[in-house]
Amino acid sequence: GTGKSELARYLAEHLDREVIFKRYSDLQSKWLGAGEKNIKYAFTEAEAEEAILVIDEADSFLSSRDRAIRSWEITFTNEFLTQMERFRGILICTTNRFKDLDNASIRRFNHKVEFGYLSGEGNVIFYRKLLEPLLTKPLNKAHHNTLRKISNLAPGDYKTVRDRYSFYPVEDLSHHHLVKALQDESRIKKVQQGDKPIGF
Repeated sequence: GTGKSELARYLAEHLDREVIFKRYSDLQSKWLGAGEKNIKYAFTEAEAEEAILVIDEADSFLSSRDRAIRSWEITFTNEFLTQMERFRGILICTTNRFKDLDNASIRRFNHKVEFGYLSGEGNVIFYRKLLEPLLTKPLNKAHHNTLRKISNLAPGDYKTVRDRYSFYPVEDLSHHHLVKALQDESRIKKVQQGDKPIGF
């Protein structure tokens, strides 16, 4: 929800390229050796089409081999690293568990970009863009100040709140409802994971 996949779409649009998204479930297989073939094909396909290859939840592919329990986990990671090394294209890998990545994989990335939570001003920008259009009245100063003080919000939280309230009649909605919903999202997140940054 921090915008990692959106960045890939933004780059693709500006570079006039297609995007190929792959998740662990797309590439893993119960058949011996099939997962490695799927990995190789994903890289080959992206290179042939000059597409941006996006690997979501990369920690599933690139977890530390020191902690691997099964031999296929090591060969899976090895194949991924081999394909990374050979790939002549743009590869974007996203993760919420940066510390779990294999050290050798981290060295292979030219850029590491952390996606933290929104600043106070960022909160206001996303509120005006995604939530304020649900209402007829503008945001007042009190709600503006409250909004700026909410911590650990990401763009995805605004989408969640928008989707929840987008079918409510306008007369049943207020800025109080929407700001309170964002506070609830923040509170739930703190209970789940604390205040740590969540995306790379």
